[in-house]
Amino acid sequence: MGHDVYVCYDDNDQSIANKVCTNLESNGLDCWIKSRDVGAKRVVDEMMDAIRDSTLMVLVFSENSKQSKFVNTEVDFAFGEDKPILVYKIDDSEIDGSLGFFIRNRPVVDASDNPGGELDSLAVKAKKIAEDNRVPFYKKYRIPIIAAVAIILIAAVGIFALQPFDGGNNVASDVQFNPGEITLKITDFHVDDVRKESTSWNYSYFVGGTVSPDPTGSNCKIVADFYDKSGKLVDTTETQFDDAQKFSSGFVFGSAVSDTNNIKRVDVQLIDGNSIILAQSESQL
Repeated sequence: MGHDVYVCYDDNDQSIANKVCTNLESNGLDCWIKSRDVGAKRVVDEMMDAIRDSTLMVLVFSENSKQSKFVNTEVDFAFGEDKPILVYKIDDSEIDGSLGFFIRNRPVVDASDNPGGELDSLAVKAKKIAEDNRVPFYKKYRIPIIAAVAIILIAAVGIFALQPFDGGNNVASDVQFNPGEITLKITDFHVDDVRKESTSWNYSYFVGGTVSPDPTGSNCKIVADFYDKSGKLVDTTETQFDDAQKFSSGFVFGSAVSDTNNIKRVDVQLIDGNSIILAQSESQL
């Protein structure tokens, strides 16, 4: 499981790094720090994994860290992974040289006049950066979500097939909407290359967004149509709105998989129980 913060430091600054870690964790941020969390084997691999799985790096910057090949390598790796880096400066060393190349435009908490101080300010900035850069749940766990959705749909079809036919008498919901009363907005449409992952397909597509007001209980469904560049329909998904995956940033409207990177446009519709389109939105890749 990933951490909020990877604490990077030179061993000569260990005592201050420990204070940084303790203060960040007391402010609700889960930290990875080498002195406590690295194992006895595969040290470099564990450090790389920890950087990759953390939301941001907090660098304890000093003359010691400037001269450290290990610190320079860790920061270089974090830079390559496009990780936010928050600099905690504990002496009057200039931010220059090879390390300065990676951090000169990064936010800095300056404690050079009081090494080990300004920790509350550091925690406030770290929490803000972490909140702004956390990977949404549905992106981080996109492959398990596809598998889970597929299993749920298969199970639902099986259960539906076993239900006695009731002559088409459905119980209508009391919640009703008219076209124009609901706004549907696509905020994320992307493709992921999963060829290196253990999947039977090469590309996965996700579309998500917001719906306002929330039509839960209205017997609505979300229909997502995926098209290729020529406008040919490649795939369609239908999800009852009440069953849609919900996250802090909105809903997952649909997902598709393909052996080739051929999907270029998606059209999402919110449809009520009478097949009336209440809201619609489309997006291009």
